Amino acid sequence: MGSSAKKKREKKSDFKKTKLKVGKARPKNTNATDTSFAARSIVLKQQSLSESGRDPSTIFNHNLSLLASKADTQRRDALAWLTNAITAMNAAALPQPPSAILLKAQPLILDGTSSVRSQLLKLLRILPVDQLGPLDQVLLYTRAGMSHLSTDIKLSSLDVLDWLIEAQPESIVSCAGGWVKTLETFETLLSWTGAKGTTGSLTGDGKWSATKPTVSLGSSKLLVHQLSTLTAFLNAGLVRPERNEDLLAIQAAECWPLWHHQAHLMPTKSNPYGYLNLCGKKRDTETEMYEDPEERQEAFITFGMYRAFKQGVTEARKEGGEVGRAAAGVAKALQLVVDVG
Repeated sequence: MGSSAKKKREKKSDFKKTKLKVGKARPKNTNATDTSFAARSIVLKQQSLSESGRDPSTIFNHNLSLLASKADTQRRDALAWLTNAITAMNAAALPQPPSAILLKAQPLILDGTSSVRSQLLKLLRILPVDQLGPLDQVLLYTRAGMSHLSTDIKLSSLDVLDWLIEAQPESIVSCAGGWVKTLETFETLLSWTGAKGTTGSLTGDGKWSATKPTVSLGSSKLLVHQLSTLTAFLNAGLVRPERNEDLLAIQAAECWPLWHHQAHLMPTKSNPYGYLNLCGKKRDTETEMYEDPEERQEAFITFGMYRAFKQGVTEARKEGGEVGRAAAGVAKALQLVVDVG
């Protein structure tokens, strides 16, 4: 009986309300958590935000890794820091070679933020042009940007292509796919189709028997930029560099009695035998390397692009204004097809 009465009292105590007296503090709960402890901080030297005691190469590599950041402000600030650092440093003192910097920065050609793309162009323009390495990958990103849905990205990609033509014109037109695929991209953007395949053909009197090439004018600013860049690209691919006979005679006299010693020196460009494609996949004619103006001219005619470009330029020149002047530059460049060879 005593045990049963004790259990009843314990059950009643759970529902018993304690009467508080005036001026007396409320008793603490038995399951209350003690929060009177003081928090302590842990400081790691590797996580210090100060750059005073850090290695410059470590800071450089850190900013280079931030180019792949999710935040557009971090990508923009990292590009600005790299631009200032490369400007202040000697090319030989860079922690990373310019080819590695270009490899990390080239995906930003397709970046959706205009400030990042403009800062990227500033970075590209200060890179040593003789140490960029193979340019087929950056040209691939550039062609993707030229055919992007956004007009701003198209314009930025054309700026990058202008820089490539100015920095390494021979490398751009002679790399794998650099000549044919880039011209096909221009042909698609300008809608200069109709002279190839079964879409139409020219009759004896010079008229189109079926559909003639269509010209999609679109934005005037974009079209003028496309035509201007196409002119520079055609000039880079079809014009053979002039030979300085006086300089060649001086060099031959200095190397006498050796003849054609340049053919026996170490190559000055990376992957000099890449055109042989000894260890790579089998290429088609579009991704082939055309290292000579005559070869590029033959491919330009064989693929039917010369015919389509000529007819498209004729239609674009009828627009007049800036578009007509830019199309006149392309027409002048197309005359090199006859002059070369």
